[in-house]
Amino acid sequence: MSYELMSSSSGGPETFKLSRPVKPGENIDFFMSHSWHDDAKKKWAVLEKHVAQFKKTHKGRSPTFWLDKVCIDQSNISDGLKALPVNVMAC
Repeated sequence: MSYELMSSSSGGPETFKLSRPVKPGENIDFFMSHSWHDDAKKKWAVLEKHVAQFKKTHKGRSPTFWLDKVCIDQSNISDGLKALPVNVMAC
C-alpha cells in the first residue's frame, strides 16, 4: 500500500499484480473500496492513522487489506464483481 497507489486514478494489470492470495492462517483485516474521486491526501492520512492504531493493538503486526482496485482485475471487472461476496465473507 502506498500513497501513489491510493492517489492514482487508474488501475490495470500492474495494480492487479500487487494482489496475492491470503496465506494459510491469515485473515483480511480491512476491506476497502477505493474511491477514485476522494482527496488522496486526506484518505492517506486517515489510512496511516488506522494502520498505526492497528499496529499498537496487534503487537506491531501490519494489517492485511483487501482493496478492490488491486484485488479485482480492472481489465475484467465483471468477473471480479461476481466473486465479491466471497471476498467480503473472508474479511
